[in-house]
Amino acid sequence: MPPSQTSTPGNPGLLVTIVDPLTWSRDFSYEVESSILGAAGVTLLVPEDSAERDRLLPQADAIISTGIEPVDAATIKSLERCVAIQCYSVGMNAVDIEAATAAGMRVANVNVSTADVADHTMALLLSLERRLVAMFEATERHEWDLRKLSDPWEIRRLEGRTLGIVGAGRIGRSVAVRARAFGYETIAHDLVDPADPELEMVSLNELFARSDAIAICASLDPTAPKLIDTEVLAHTKPGALFVNAARGGLIDEAALESALEDGRIRLAALDVRDPEPPDAENDSLGARPDVVQTPHMAAISERTRSDIHIHVAESILTMLRASGRLTDDTAGNR
Repeated sequence: MPPSQTSTPGNPGLLVTIVDPLTWSRDFSYEVESSILGAAGVTLLVPEDSAERDRLLPQADAIISTGIEPVDAATIKSLERCVAIQCYSVGMNAVDIEAATAAGMRVANVNVSTADVADHTMALLLSLERRLVAMFEATERHEWDLRKLSDPWEIRRLEGRTLGIVGAGRIGRSVAVRARAFGYETIAHDLVDPADPELEMVSLNELFARSDAIAICASLDPTAPKLIDTEVLAHTKPGALFVNAARGGLIDEAALESALEDGRIRLAALDVRDPEPPDAENDSLGARPDVVQTPHMAAISERTRSDIHIHVAESILTMLRASGRLTDDTAGNR
């Protein structure tokens, strides 16, 4: 860990620390954040263990949440100086937003992976449409006689098929643009009308009834019931394809498995699960041959890994300035 990331008693200026530092990511460091924050007189301290984290949290003017551990009401109560919470992703479900707002703290996410998630959603969708996984497996078995394989004969031309997009935010609209380039007709459901003349807005039930394929692009409200449940899935157009690269908590997995079992959903591709990772010993959904999975990787790209460091640091500075905690006079003089 670079010296700028270690804690030194008496460090001047404003302090930012991390609730749950990333340790799993290859070659990951917070050097960019340290440099940008440091130039504004703000020190970033990355705790080496939970004891150091618990010592730093009450001193922090802002904290970073990577989403590994919850920033719940009890944690927020321990933040004696904090005015800002920065999430290290688009999703903010690890943070108790209500408790943070009540405590006068700003909470922000970071949107740098919209294109990557949209690309991955389309990759999963196309893999289902063209039956790629089944065909990979067939060739590994040296099975090249198409007359003996059922999957190729189920392939439909994309042109004219309807893709229903659940969640018409940045990612959902980006998926729609990509899908239309392949010939899909696009419809969407969202609580907010995106005012996109090329994206017809419909109810959730109508979307499932009309769609040949469904892409989940909605954000997760952890306090709300499952968005996609038995009642919604009952309206599914028989044989529809299903893709989720949003959040596993949006889906009632037992209901999804039931829909796969009776053929309402022909194939599913999942980048996210609930819980995550799923229990390897009891994952009947993931073990199904009609389910394709990737390990929550939709937001990953070289560009995103580069951009996220800059955006996180700049967002923290914006919140500190908005709160009045950081000014030209206060920088470097805590």
